[in-house]
Amino acid sequence: MKNITNLDIKRQRVGLIKELSAFAIVGIYKKASVKSKLEIIALVEVLKHTEKNYHEALVLIFKLEKVADAIGLISKLSKQKLDVKVLSDVERLAMAPKKTKKQAASTPDIPKKKSTYYQRNKTTVLVLSVFIGVFVMILIFRPSNPTTEPVVIEVKQETFIELTPIRGQKYVYTSIDGVSTTFLLDTGASDTMVSKSYLNRHINSGFINRQSHFVENKRYIIANGDTVTAELWKLPSITIGPKTIYNIKIAVLNNLEENSFLLGMSTIKKLGKSSIDLSNNKIILY
Repeated sequence: MKNITNLDIKRQRVGLIKELSAFAIVGIYKKASVKSKLEIIALVEVLKHTEKNYHEALVLIFKLEKVADAIGLISKLSKQKLDVKVLSDVERLAMAPKKTKKQAASTPDIPKKKSTYYQRNKTTVLVLSVFIGVFVMILIFRPSNPTTEPVVIEVKQETFIELTPIRGQKYVYTSIDGVSTTFLLDTGASDTMVSKSYLNRHINSGFINRQSHFVENKRYIIANGDTVTAELWKLPSITIGPKTIYNIKIAVLNNLEENSFLLGMSTIKKLGKSSIDLSNNKIILY
């Protein structure tokens, strides 16, 4: 009997079954409420690492919403959710029955309670009030100088590759010729390492061949101090997070287990200027 996971239950609830195409996933997203859209995006972010159609759907959703990444999309949806809440409160107040003059005269003065919305968002309201006040003061006291050039402040959004921590190790999800591949981040390894069977999979698909992509036989010192000989190949490309890099050196070992692939520093350097933030589980790209 198949074990039903929490992820399976969430997928079933929003209709994200495995057989859906990327366009069908986008269709479900478009018809969903703002709250459901947030839940769908969270699920797609997880599923994109193992199911190619979800990765393609996420790209289409970004284009649909005109955002660069998941952070921008979640920010946009959260704002829409807040706008809907404010509108709902305004409509509810407009529909409330109004007191007649007679009722108003007979009703004792009772201190009015602040709205539930205000109580929940008191900090946000105060910050906005202060910001608006400061902005008005700047407009009033700003010296008139029509020749002054406007000041443009550019805010750059941080781009990073997410690291997944498992039992104290950091793992990186990649895509090689459409095949999702998980690597253990190893800052002590010079080159990226995969198994012989994994290499043969890409040879059989036609992605690489010995004549064009085999480089040489190379000796490596592994973690236990032993020296091993491995075949050095060059992969045409590999996609890591938001970035695709090319001509990647990989060392191929015969007895390497499928779940023990190592992402070495020669691949990290191909990302360009970057830094590894292990405490926050990400590789920051500059």
